Amino acid sequence: MNIKVNPSQILQGGLAALVGWLFKTVNELQQMAVEYHIRLDNLEHAVSNAALREKELVAQLTELLIKMGGS
Repeated sequence: MNIKVNPSQILQGGLAALVGWLFKTVNELQQMAVEYHIRLDNLEHAVSNAALREKELVAQLTELLIKMGGS
């Protein structure tokens, strides 16, 4: 039995595997980017809420200190 190896077919198979891996990797990276974007949006929202609460607390403390100083 005589088996002939065709380098062109080996190269085409390797390139097809590489292209498949690249598409898979790019798809995974796109999904990760979407997940990180969602997380970033959630963090920005949380920071915004924390800043608003801090501003409200400062206003209440200021009002309290003014009342205590005026007594």
